[in-house]
Amino acid sequence: MKKNIIKFIAGVALCCIASLFVACSDDNTSMNVGGKCLVEELVLNEKYVATINNATRTIKVKVPVDFNKKSDMVVTSLKLSDGAKANIKVGDHINLQGDQRLHVVNGDLTLDYQLAVRNDEAELKLFILEGVKGAIDQTTKTVTVSITGGGDIDLSNATFEAKVSDDAECIPASGTKGNFTEPFKLTVKDNTAETVYTVVVTLIKYPVAVFIGNAETVEQLGDEEKAAAKWLTSNIAGSAYISWKDVTEEILSKCQFVFIHRQTPAYQKYSDFTSSEAGAMAALPILKDYWKRGGGIVLQRMAVNYAAALGAMPETGCPNNCWGGGGEGGPKMDDNPWTLPVIDKTHPLWQNFVANPTNPEAFYTLDKDFTICNSASQYHWDGVSGDALYAKFDEVTGGKARRLVGNENEVSSWELKNFNGEFGKGGIICFGSGLLDWYSPTPYVSVYHENLGTLLMNAYNYLKNE
Repeated sequence: MKKNIIKFIAGVALCCIASLFVACSDDNTSMNVGGKCLVEELVLNEKYVATINNATRTIKVKVPVDFNKKSDMVVTSLKLSDGAKANIKVGDHINLQGDQRLHVVNGDLTLDYQLAVRNDEAELKLFILEGVKGAIDQTTKTVTVSITGGGDIDLSNATFEAKVSDDAECIPASGTKGNFTEPFKLTVKDNTAETVYTVVVTLIKYPVAVFIGNAETVEQLGDEEKAAAKWLTSNIAGSAYISWKDVTEEILSKCQFVFIHRQTPAYQKYSDFTSSEAGAMAALPILKDYWKRGGGIVLQRMAVNYAAALGAMPETGCPNNCWGGGGEGGPKMDDNPWTLPVIDKTHPLWQNFVANPTNPEAFYTLDKDFTICNSASQYHWDGVSGDALYAKFDEVTGGKARRLVGNENEVSSWELKNFNGEFGKGGIICFGSGLLDWYSPTPYVSVYHENLGTLLMNAYNYLKNE
């Protein structure tokens, strides 16, 4: 039966196609699509040759850094596909202070190009030294990198990453090593433009924010934790990575923000956490004193149990719905990435995000092709949802700020009080959701993943004791 239906549909389709051709023949009309609409060459002012990208339909003309006559440029050469015509021609004077549309026609075919003129530019956009982001002063052409104790960076042979303006090159090249024990010169060149930057490393004894991990150095962390740690050191000035053995009262004396993210096999109960996290438990007295004096803390994934160790919630109140392991390779997102519903959108955490216009109520941190670990530490009770779920969460954890993130029947991110019993500065934020991943083992184009960094920056500003 199914084969007969398919044959019938195919027959109808062939009849429709045949009827279409007959109708065209009867009307004595046809489409002229035999030519092409490509721009093969364009020259302005007799010497500025365009770079043409027929795949993206863009035409870019570079002019010297000090060129200031873009309002009146002359088309001195224009070559198109055979038989094609354009809305501009040789000899035309064009105002190219802004981008213009170049419309090409050949018979019944048309193509539009974006025509742009750009001055040569040699500007350093981003500088990162061994995971630490530098502050760029474009006026003085200096880059200041603040390195704090505990990072174990060999400044005499340190690797840097640099992003520069379009078409420019960086000398030495990004990804190479250099001696940063003294001022380091970095040259950015783009044809007639050249800028020399001086990189200066400043040693800071007491960090204002730290990521604490089990490894000696940040490079020895697993990919997921490493990405989280490097976000902190690359985005918060005066921050540092330290290992648990580096945790001292002195190193935390000026600290306002502690970030701990653990990607390990799931801890099904509190005793599993305490028996597995020897370094964290050894440093507990110092971290507890830090919290008592008003230091803010963010705990992510399997680290959320540390809130019980600190005394911010009962040991019996640790997450009861936990899964996942230490490795990557969980679900890969398709065109419709997983999202989190935000229940209390007025909370300072959930501000300034890039929203999906087709689903603005959801909180996106994932993009197409992003592969998550699919690990979580959260709360779920069978048959309990909505307001009853939040009441149950309050009862179990002793907290009140429960409406941060969660589906109808789970709580996956939550806030706990500070040592004085208040929410806000000096409190603890727990992110147990499996959707808040920092690292993807598969390549992807970031549209919404930067929201995760915005979330952490919001937490930093909300919790720091100022």
